[in-house]
Amino acid sequence: MLPLWVVYILLRGQVAPAERNGAEWLLLEQLDHFGEHAHLVVSIAFAATVLFAARSLLKRSVPWSRVVAVIALEGFVYGVMLGPISTLLSSSTSWMLSTSLASDEILVNVVGSIGAGIFEELVFRFGLMSLLVWLGMRAVREWGLPPVLAYLSAVVISALIFSWFHHLCGEAYDADRFLFRTMAGCVLGLLMWWRGYGVCVYTHTVYNLYFYLS
Repeated sequence: MLPLWVVYILLRGQVAPAERNGAEWLLLEQLDHFGEHAHLVVSIAFAATVLFAARSLLKRSVPWSRVVAVIALEGFVYGVMLGPISTLLSSSTSWMLSTSLASDEILVNVVGSIGAGIFEELVFRFGLMSLLVWLGMRAVREWGLPPVLAYLSAVVISALIFSWFHHLCGEAYDADRFLFRTMAGCVLGLLMWWRGYGVCVYTHTVYNLYFYLS
């Protein structure tokens, strides 16, 4: 995740300081409730976590460069496939957001694409979906149901909330877009289940870049 995060921070600071994804705003607003030093504390904690993870990788001789390459390649392939798959699942071929590719907007779209990949996957897959799985596992154990129901329910519910969030942030409701994003959320949820958060982030980011720049 770290290479993509660094690119996002550097690009945003240089070309689009005001560009923040809705999920990022949501996280930052929650931090504001904990005081003026909350952002600094979280940043230090994040840096410490990265250093701890790096030390662990080196100590166990994990081929981290190969892992990064594989995850980025997977994300690239899935990101290119995400649009066609979601369109097929939602039976809609008319969805297309109007966007200008004027030179002064391309970098803004790049920054927005990376931010959406990082923070929407952090909130809706890594955070919300994981919480729903935890709650669902408690329920299925209590009622003696198959554990797979907890995972599938978490995928679908988090996808619906993910799709609804875009309209909550001010975009006019459109049934085709809502269905498309729900299907995309389900695909990303399954990737989170089988392949993990990193692959989801690269998949989401590459899809957004492909959409804006194609």
